[in-house]
Amino acid sequence: MDNYDVIVVGAGNSGLVSALYLLKKGYKVLLLEQQNKIGGLNQTMIKGRFEFDMSLFNYFIDSKKEDYSIKNIFEELGIESNLEFSKIPEAFRVITREGGDIPARDITMPIGIENFISKMEQIVKDSETAVRTFFELALECKEALEYIMNTNEIDYDYIKENYNNFMRVAPYSLSKVLDIIDMPLEAQEILNTYWIYLGSPETEITFAQYAAFVYDAVNYGILIPNTKNYGIAADIANEYLISGGELKLNSPVVKLLVDDNKINGVKLKDGKTYYSNHVIVNGNMNVVYNKLLEPNEIPREALKNMNQREEGAKVLTVYLGLNRSAEELGLKNFAYFLYDSMDSDVEFNRMNRVNSRDGVVLCINNAYKDASPKGTCILTLSTFYFGDCLDSEITYENYYDFIDDTALKLIGSFEKRAKVKIKEYIEEVEIVSPLDYAKFNGVLNGVTYGYRLKGHDNLLPRYLNRNNEIYIDGLRLCGGFDGDLYGYSSSYVDGINVAKMTIEDMGGEDSGKNKN
Repeated sequence: MDNYDVIVVGAGNSGLVSALYLLKKGYKVLLLEQQNKIGGLNQTMIKGRFEFDMSLFNYFIDSKKEDYSIKNIFEELGIESNLEFSKIPEAFRVITREGGDIPARDITMPIGIENFISKMEQIVKDSETAVRTFFELALECKEALEYIMNTNEIDYDYIKENYNNFMRVAPYSLSKVLDIIDMPLEAQEILNTYWIYLGSPETEITFAQYAAFVYDAVNYGILIPNTKNYGIAADIANEYLISGGELKLNSPVVKLLVDDNKINGVKLKDGKTYYSNHVIVNGNMNVVYNKLLEPNEIPREALKNMNQREEGAKVLTVYLGLNRSAEELGLKNFAYFLYDSMDSDVEFNRMNRVNSRDGVVLCINNAYKDASPKGTCILTLSTFYFGDCLDSEITYENYYDFIDDTALKLIGSFEKRAKVKIKEYIEEVEIVSPLDYAKFNGVLNGVTYGYRLKGHDNLLPRYLNRNNEIYIDGLRLCGGFDGDLYGYSSSYVDGINVAKMTIEDMGGEDSGKNKN
């Protein structure tokens, strides 16, 4: 009989982290992956002399001071020495389209809190006091959230005593708190530029979550990995194998084995069965409960939770290999946010329609100059869709016309707004749509942003309820789709947190010693 302390299903970011952490703590671990490669969405595409990274939103905060720092996780896993990162030079550049009586805006904001406050005051007179108050509140929210994330038994009296302002703002949306602190509307709109990274507009995302993200991004700066995101996955997998871990590729799990609401193993497509009282699935709850269990095995509370959650953004990305350098093309920034207006609610509603040309453009070489051959650069243009607007518009017959048309409009929109010329310098192009993610990566409905963070399904409720979502004894889920932070890096955080909770389920860290 093939028995393991823990079986991890799925070798994406989160599954890799969970498996390696458990292995290093002395547990016998089996890692199963349905495809013939590891990494999940962390893949690269080679076109001619360019290598495009499909996980460009996998950013990292440049800090080792925080408990949830990605750098600390990589160090704990034993792979940090293999990784190199480049810092994004500015916070962001946001460009809006001129429309009617509303003039176009073109604003670049710097890294560093004092620099950010000073630049905001230059743009929006008399905004300094409110913006400074924002960052003070943001720091308190960040510290309170860190306490909650890293505490099994939360002391609410401690929170009230040490994070009183956090308790006051925690239930409220970003827009409500910014109004309360009397931040001028124009300053609010500039500050809200990052909203698309979290996938919800200012009236739906909580102040605490958004403020914590902005504080870290502006205070520490954001990094991208020089090795591409797949390089990180490869390093984790290599460390897992070197440490004696067992990995089986081409091993799709088709059934979770459950007896009396307790997990006891998994069954593969080829009929092979592996046994364990603890299974971690690197996947979202819709796939786990709807595809890997019999209908009579699905707990009612799990169904209720699934039905309450709303899918996040779908992304179409155009990858361009340009035969000129960023400097030659006049591309001075790393991140360009293209919005029709600075109102995130207006933009969110616009992204519920397929004709939106809003999005994010990244010039990779402006962070990592060696991302492509000398004298060239890589540009990615991403547009976002919410809801089911794509379902009624895209058919098998018009699919290629749709993505080609979208790519051309994105390129034209960027050229016009940033006042640059790139079309004539395109050497290689690749377009990846939500349908590609669904077909080739098995992503639920092509959604790469996971479940939306909104209302009662935001960061704080998810963390406070994390131990109440164990609907089948011994079964835990991990991954960025159900994750609690922002961006793909939440998958790393979630992976190590779920591994630690699984160790608690097994009786504590010492119980795994000397088992291998």
